[in-house]
Amino acid sequence: MKNQEEMLDQAIKSMREAEPEAGEISASAEKVAGRLGIAFANDATIESCEDVQPLFGAYRAGTLSENRSVLVKAHLRECGVCLRRFHSGSGAVDWSTPKLMPARTHAVRPWAMGWAMAASLALAAAGTFMYKAYWQVPQGVRAEVQSIDGSASLISDSGSRVLAVGAELKEGDQLRTSGGSHAVLRLSDGSTVELNERSAVSVGARGRNMTLDLDHGAVIVKAAHRTSGHLYVKTDDCSVAVTGTVFSVNSGIKGSRVAVAQGAVDVAHAGMHATVNAGDEFTTTQNLAPEPVSEQFSWSANRDQYIELLAQLSTLQHRIEQIPIPQRYGSDLLDRMPGDTQLYVSIPNLGDFVSQAKTIFEDQLRQSPVLQQWWSSGKQDKTAELDELVNKLHDMSQYLGDEMVIVALKQQKGNGFAVVADVQRSGLSDLLKQQFVSASHGALTVIDESALQNSSSGKPENGAYALVREKEVVFSNSIDTLKTIDAQLNAGSSGFAGSDFGQRIKSAYSRGAGVILAANLQEMLAGATNHGNKKGDAFLQQSGIAGVRYLIAEHRESNGTPQNHLNLQFSGTRQRVASWLGSPAPVGSLDFVSPNAALAVAGVSKDPTAIVDDMIAMMSTDKNGADEFNKAQSELGIDIRNDLAGNLGGEYLFALDGPVLPTPSWKAVIEVRDSGRFETTLERLAQAVNGHLQGKDAHGITIDASQAGGQTFHTVHNASTGVVLAEYTYSNGYMIIAPTRALVMDALHAHSTGDSLGHSASFKALLPVDQNENYSAVAYQNLGPVITPLLSHMSGESADALKKLASDSHPTAICAWGKDAGIEAASNSNLFGFDFLTLGRLLHSDNKQGAVSAEQM
Repeated sequence: MKNQEEMLDQAIKSMREAEPEAGEISASAEKVAGRLGIAFANDATIESCEDVQPLFGAYRAGTLSENRSVLVKAHLRECGVCLRRFHSGSGAVDWSTPKLMPARTHAVRPWAMGWAMAASLALAAAGTFMYKAYWQVPQGVRAEVQSIDGSASLISDSGSRVLAVGAELKEGDQLRTSGGSHAVLRLSDGSTVELNERSAVSVGARGRNMTLDLDHGAVIVKAAHRTSGHLYVKTDDCSVAVTGTVFSVNSGIKGSRVAVAQGAVDVAHAGMHATVNAGDEFTTTQNLAPEPVSEQFSWSANRDQYIELLAQLSTLQHRIEQIPIPQRYGSDLLDRMPGDTQLYVSIPNLGDFVSQAKTIFEDQLRQSPVLQQWWSSGKQDKTAELDELVNKLHDMSQYLGDEMVIVALKQQKGNGFAVVADVQRSGLSDLLKQQFVSASHGALTVIDESALQNSSSGKPENGAYALVREKEVVFSNSIDTLKTIDAQLNAGSSGFAGSDFGQRIKSAYSRGAGVILAANLQEMLAGATNHGNKKGDAFLQQSGIAGVRYLIAEHRESNGTPQNHLNLQFSGTRQRVASWLGSPAPVGSLDFVSPNAALAVAGVSKDPTAIVDDMIAMMSTDKNGADEFNKAQSELGIDIRNDLAGNLGGEYLFALDGPVLPTPSWKAVIEVRDSGRFETTLERLAQAVNGHLQGKDAHGITIDASQAGGQTFHTVHNASTGVVLAEYTYSNGYMIIAPTRALVMDALHAHSTGDSLGHSASFKALLPVDQNENYSAVAYQNLGPVITPLLSHMSGESADALKKLASDSHPTAICAWGKDAGIEAASNSNLFGFDFLTLGRLLHSDNKQGAVSAEQM
């Protein structure tokens, strides 16, 4: 018996000595995860009750990140078991693997063997549970096709076939919609997915989680409320974790865009996490410019409810914009900011403004069922949270002066940001501690000067600091920044107001400040250059952008009329790209646009040949740049500088002028010096391009001339199909281009009769009140003429919503003018009143089809 025990001890010792290292275990786990098709991460993920419960302590203490807090809060809202455990104050059992201890040889007793067997069985049961919960591929279908508008195909291992309503998708199957088609899927968890045209998705499941893989295209997801697990939407460059929300994901060649209509989602991209709330969007690349969130839902079959919601929000915005913004004509904080301040933003104390806005919102909410539905979706305590937030802001505002200043400072460890305000009554420290420190998220650490001096450099793990002084309060997430500003406030005047940058800000105050944004771009670019790449730095120098100095933006109100002004200043005469905007001059191209145009953007440039010279000079810095330019000229058979640019006059216009449905009535107007030579150049270009087109899908163009009413018109045809691509003519030194000859003739009529936008009294009334007779660029929009014709094609709630949208839509104009050492722009519209992108919703293909159908009836 003793010999047997020794043999067993020796066997156990050998097994322990063969225990793999932690790194080997991690690597093996990663390989297994890869084969199972799941993501492996060393950090704990939040996917079930077992993941959430260990975080209760940190959630109560407010030390969780915002992303993880959102997921924990969402889980508590949906899981009664965890909610009871959370309120009871108990945590979860810690199932983490215990730390391995050094191997020791000892005698194994029978009772010890029993406990070992029990532990092994427990671990096996836990492993089986974990496998089924997170890794096992469930049986059954993943989704069912609820509707198809057009055609859709199923791509699987067995091939492809056309889908019908009621078809089922299994693990690994991919659904693709054709051009002009839409489809709706119902996932096995109850979520619905709406697919736009030319989109491809597949659905997978692992344990309690489902994953919608968006290969390309756009989807709108209405995620079902879950008691466990999450729905994930994945693209090539991001992953979206959701439950109980409505959101869209669009994946294209540039990257991905996520937009949220209801609730909140967690987006993982490039190793970072971001929380996207309702009304916000997230893009995975800077090349994707922001656009209205509603644009991401405009193709939906439920777009009518979005239009109605948009109309209600537009009315709400219009009412809030009527609240006057307090103005200041000076600031005692300006000269007490550090001398190396690079960004200075001044906003008024908005406590009373926010309270008035809340009152307006509540009134609008009572009157609009659509707003009520939107507001009540998702979280059940939105109204209470809004009341709490507004009350906190209003209470705090009563302790502060008439403005708050946001500054960015240049520091050794990077830029430091802070918010500074005067304190006009005592008790602010107690208020902040009561309202913010006691809050569940614990977002603010309130300190005084004594505590500041004893604080070490760094940032709080969560939230920010509030330094409450006798006469000022400073908010920042950096102790170093707080110490810098505290020292300057104690020292008094810094001389910043007397600096060149400070003088520009002081001048803005003298005109009456509503909101001021001032940036020392020269210093900012210098800092970025020191840490940037050589190619980027070289481009800034070659393009002339490196010569930029200051940006001063102002918003104020005068007699109830908003006034916006932007001033981009350079250190000397504008060079290269920065000089392409010409000096103010008459914009004659506006005379070819009717007063009822929905959109017109016109401008003048410096001499086009000088622009080509700039481009050649910039390309010459690249060792292959000049060769590529000469090669292009040789292949095109023209001299780009003399034949093309040399015949242009430097004035350009693009407009939407006429019906937008079924095809937008666009027109372009270009100033031309010598129409004969320019036409010859265009025809040579067409021949050269046609000569380089190859393949069965290549479509060349032909240009044919014809006479009508003594005017020569040129028609551009698709050489393969004969379809008319555009029509153009030359008149009064301009080339007028449009999709049809009728639109070209309309432009000629507007010019000859004087019934044009350029002569419109209502258009001129929108122009800023300043010393300029002319401008370098003008941008104009008026949605009224676009929306009104649509009413004849709609009825019921959609028509009512469009009427509201039309009544709240007002024409707006922005004017810009170039100076030797600067560019200025001004507008008498509200800060966010310019709404070019709303046109996109009205030009949607489904709206076009509806208009065609209505006209045929």
